[in-house]
Amino acid sequence: MSVRGWVVVFRGHRIQAEILQAILQADGLRAEVFGDTAYGVGIDLTEARLMVPDDEAETARRIIKEAEAAPSEEDS
Repeated sequence: MSVRGWVVVFRGHRIQAEILQAILQADGLRAEVFGDTAYGVGIDLTEARLMVPDDEAETARRIIKEAEAAPSEEDS
């Protein structure tokens, strides 16, 4: 899928894409999740793409990398 002026910065489970979308939006970036919305038994196993405008891609990738590297509560 290609949307003029937008670039994919994450591919994975929809729930992960939605969490990252919320993080990016909290930092003032525009972000949209595209993909199926099928959920089952409280677990989402669908493939999704997180997209941002071209001019925000570098910042989005940096924020995503930092979010993925942050320790979870389980690590504490």
